[in-house]
Amino acid sequence: MELDNIKQEIKTMLERMSFLEDVESVEVHQGTTIRFSIKVRNQAVSTIDDFERRSSSLETSLLIGEYGCNLAAFEHVLKKIIKKKYETDLKFTLDINDYRFKQLENLKQDVKAAAKEVRMYHKEVPLRSMSAFERRIVHLLLAEYPDITTESIGQEPDRRVIIKPYP
Repeated sequence: MELDNIKQEIKTMLERMSFLEDVESVEVHQGTTIRFSIKVRNQAVSTIDDFERRSSSLETSLLIGEYGCNLAAFEHVLKKIIKKKYETDLKFTLDINDYRFKQLENLKQDVKAAAKEVRMYHKEVPLRSMSAFERRIVHLLLAEYPDITTESIGQEPDRRVIIKPYP
């Protein structure tokens, strides 16, 4: 399946949702996973007329949603469309203005700070509730620390990671 087809599907969905005019670009990044990065223009709102007309910062927040919920839903629907239309189950992620990338970097910093606290005080540190993907990142990040262990506890959607000193 060509990645250009997915880019076109993204543009089609954005157009149907009346967001395409605010999109600067749709880029493909191939690494361990395929990532489609949508860049939305960030124009400042200087007057009430500009605000009423539509500002891109408002558009971005609508596309991403609270805690990335709208972005996750957009990605889910897009995957279903691609699976049905092209009969393939392609694994990829969708990102808008590097929201997910920045969230991942913030998570890494939080985890490193928590690991430092565990090492200094030799006490467990519970992290906030996380998605399965985020918990996996935490476990993988801290796997290289021989004096720290991690454990997932709780039930979805309140499942979290506890960082502990190694016994």
